[in-house]
Amino acid sequence: MNSNTHLEGQSTRATHLYQNLLKIAGKSWGVPMNHRRALYKTVIERVLAHGAVALCLEPTLRISRKLSTIQRPFLLAISGAYRTTSTAALQVILGIPPLHLQLQREARGTALFRLRLPLSTNVSDIDPSEIEEKATG
Repeated sequence: MNSNTHLEGQSTRATHLYQNLLKIAGKSWGVPMNHRRALYKTVIERVLAHGAVALCLEPTLRISRKLSTIQRPFLLAISGAYRTTSTAALQVILGIPPLHLQLQREARGTALFRLRLPLSTNVSDIDPSEIEEKATG
């Protein structure tokens, strides 16, 4: 399976998850915002992280853009903001990092500790305490 088919599959899966989220939460009714955020972080982000080590060790611009389009509807559903609000603004307001950066962090942790792959020389963005946390947890 190449990256295009995997991304399309992830996009389809994310669309189904988004539709299910809309069944339990509207802009002004349903599950509170903090619970929506927890659902995103624990369920949706975990589902999208499947196979991230193959795609997101060094994500291309195309992959980053696709992941941004996958993340956007969830940010709108969590915040209840207008659809004209920029994705970057929603990420800052909600305190949720861009999906490609989050998946890159997960992929590096997986590559380092599960697959025992050597890290690239650009590891300055990984905190040493985070590495210890990944190793023990």
